[in-house]
Amino acid sequence: MTILDRYLLRELAGAWLIGLAVFSGFLLVGEVLRKSVELLFELHAPAGEVVRWVLLALPYIVVWSIPVTTLFSVVMTIGRMSHDLEITALLASGVSFRRLLVPIGGLALLISFLSFWLNAFVVPPTYGAADALLWKYREQVGVATGLFIAEPPKAPRLILNANQFDPVRGELLDLWLMETTERGEKVYLEAKRAKWTNNRWEFYDGFVQIITPDKPMVREQFEHLSRPTNLRPPTELSADKKRLAPNRLTLIALSAEIERMKRWNVPRKVFSEYVVEWHNRFAMSLSCFVLAMLGAPIALKLRRGGGIAVGVSVVFFLLYYLVWNIGCQLGEAEQIPPMVGSNLPNIIGLIIACVILTKLR
Repeated sequence: MTILDRYLLRELAGAWLIGLAVFSGFLLVGEVLRKSVELLFELHAPAGEVVRWVLLALPYIVVWSIPVTTLFSVVMTIGRMSHDLEITALLASGVSFRRLLVPIGGLALLISFLSFWLNAFVVPPTYGAADALLWKYREQVGVATGLFIAEPPKAPRLILNANQFDPVRGELLDLWLMETTERGEKVYLEAKRAKWTNNRWEFYDGFVQIITPDKPMVREQFEHLSRPTNLRPPTELSADKKRLAPNRLTLIALSAEIERMKRWNVPRKVFSEYVVEWHNRFAMSLSCFVLAMLGAPIALKLRRGGGIAVGVSVVFFLLYYLVWNIGCQLGEAEQIPPMVGSNLPNIIGLIIACVILTKLR
């Protein structure tokens, strides 16, 4: 490692730590403060529970801050060096700008690995626990919320997902259910509504498909279905305090869930969200490298550091998020492959970065 590499890495690291504090602070003031106020004043949770919620939400805040922080550190460092004519001096001494991308790219890759580890294994359980804590207090005042239950957690024989769950009325809305019966049948059920009536769940407006060993799959539409299930009463579902979604599952659990749905012939539209989320774990981590490679040549043109670096970083990250959100929606709708949808801003960013860099010496 040369003196130049060490100098660049030191400057980048300092700017990265500053950026992490700034952008994490922005997200804390928005997302965390809003829900903390709700917990403390609307739901009347104890102060200790509010602090616990904030600590559980911190990894989520950090992960979302890392890409824009990486972009900020590169724009800040290269912009300042360009403004102070350090870049000009390096170019005059025979050091190409592309050579400066070596330590920048190396640090960005290291940050990408950190982001991947946090996003794949740390954030899902911690923010899932934060959701569960918030749900517990919302539930006490009768607020309907979403529900995802897997029982038992490690090798579930019953999985339920509902967009809304009202424990007071004993009602589930927009739900799907996967269950392995004692006879070995695999049951997949979708319904617009389910209600706890006469000590059993009644399902309305949907379809059920049953896979039985050595028999053809059976699929039936229904307006009203009353069938035995191991799904417990709403009071016991309420006691579980579980609030999960695809982005609340670790990468290993998410992979297992996708494979299970494929084996059960679950309609593709149901688990396309899970497939897109699986690709998002990698795409979001790769964004650190892409944004670094994109930010370096742009900062060279700007020749500014300081406040302009914050503005440029926020604008570019918002554009990145907009394209990423569009790509995810197209992927979930199966208009484009999920991998392309998740990586759409990365693909566009790399193309733009390559075009700009080819014009630089």
